[in-house]
Amino acid sequence: MRPKAVLVALGALLAIAWCAAPAAAAPCGLPDSKPLWIDYAEGSVPFRNEVFGKPGVIAATSGTATPQALRERGARTVYWQMNIRNIVGRPLAPADPFSIEGQANALFDRAAASSACATPLIGLEELWGANLRTPWSSTNAQYRANVLTLVEVLTARGARPFLFVHSRPAVGGAAGEWWRTLSDSADIVYEAYYHAAQVHALGVLIGNRRVRLNMRGVIRRFADIGVPRERLGLALGFHSAPGMLGREGLQPLPAWLDYVKWNALAAEQVAAEEGIDSIWSWGWAAFTPGGADPDKPLAACTYLWTRDPALCDAPSVSGGVFNTSRDEGQLLLAPGVHCGFSGTAMTTAALARTARITWSRGTAATALLTRLARRRARVRGREILRAERRIVVGRFRGSKRAYRRALSRRGLSLAAARVIVSDQLRARRMSRARTLRYEAEALATAVCRRDELPKLGVVDLSRFVPFLKLR
Repeated sequence: MRPKAVLVALGALLAIAWCAAPAAAAPCGLPDSKPLWIDYAEGSVPFRNEVFGKPGVIAATSGTATPQALRERGARTVYWQMNIRNIVGRPLAPADPFSIEGQANALFDRAAASSACATPLIGLEELWGANLRTPWSSTNAQYRANVLTLVEVLTARGARPFLFVHSRPAVGGAAGEWWRTLSDSADIVYEAYYHAAQVHALGVLIGNRRVRLNMRGVIRRFADIGVPRERLGLALGFHSAPGMLGREGLQPLPAWLDYVKWNALAAEQVAAEEGIDSIWSWGWAAFTPGGADPDKPLAACTYLWTRDPALCDAPSVSGGVFNTSRDEGQLLLAPGVHCGFSGTAMTTAALARTARITWSRGTAATALLTRLARRRARVRGREILRAERRIVVGRFRGSKRAYRRALSRRGLSLAAARVIVSDQLRARRMSRARTLRYEAEALATAVCRRDELPKLGVVDLSRFVPFLKLR
């Protein structure tokens, strides 16, 4: 479908009533539901009204005419402040600290007028030098102090600032204290931008997993130093300019739409698991000729459809080239299953039982993966019983009562002990190399909760229960 036709089709969709039940309203008409999905839609986004101007969308923009037009079409708006370096300076050249309060108050007034809201949400783009470790230079220390002053003044006026962070943050020592102090007055939004062509080349299973793992890693990096998860958010990048992370020339069009969908689903999954408060989209504008992409309206429609099909009819607008599966590569597991493999599963209960033996969930998961790999080596029940009798005779002087007391002390049932014995018998019939090969095959199809996959390795549970070790 040609770009102009895409815009016409998108415009026609505005005539269709948005039928989803409205969420309870928070201040300024924003939904109470979490996370907040917020989309960059300033005047530099030429298709903003057709795609983002509708009920159910929160648009980040500035000025007065653009947000007013979006609101008239049914969207809600928050304020977008581009280039806060114009207010706070840069790490090597901080602004005059005595100028920050006045500029922060002026920013608040602009945001309130633009959003038509007395307590506006304000996106602040962006913190420089997030990856700088302490001790900081005197100029960077002043720059960071300026940033704190900015968000503290905004918060005191009733705003909710969201500070965007691009580099992987340094959180050790005094830097950690700075992030914690920042989170008292501002949300921290990590710009989770990825090279779409590289992610898509990994395939639907690994590509989705890689994006989720990266998102979780940064969220947990902040959470581990005491930043509340409800003060954290993600920004997703859909740039088209080369070298900016985003499309990076990814072709054909269905592959790019796949990536857009994967990104939205990954953020939705991680937000639900980690309890973060906001997900922002970025990259829809064309600031340079390299960023001009006729597929952007369709990509934005696809992004909206992925999080709520009522927001945009991407399957129709795409002319049928869009893969509408919402299951491929996603964490879809039956209740009680921790990992699903091709044709089998690792249950949450089995993992918990095994972790009581190994004292480590990670080690327990690898032990169960080893068991899965070795199940191809057949062992008869009478062989297990003979091996068990040798244990009872050799280590318990033939006393079954003493044997069962030892099992009880370790929290093992007789059936669990026999499985550990059978593991060892199978190990004698399968080399370590074959075991690892079968493990790798299983991991190639694995889907695990929170992407907590077992590590490749060979773990013999008898090493944790020495009296069950066969001689």
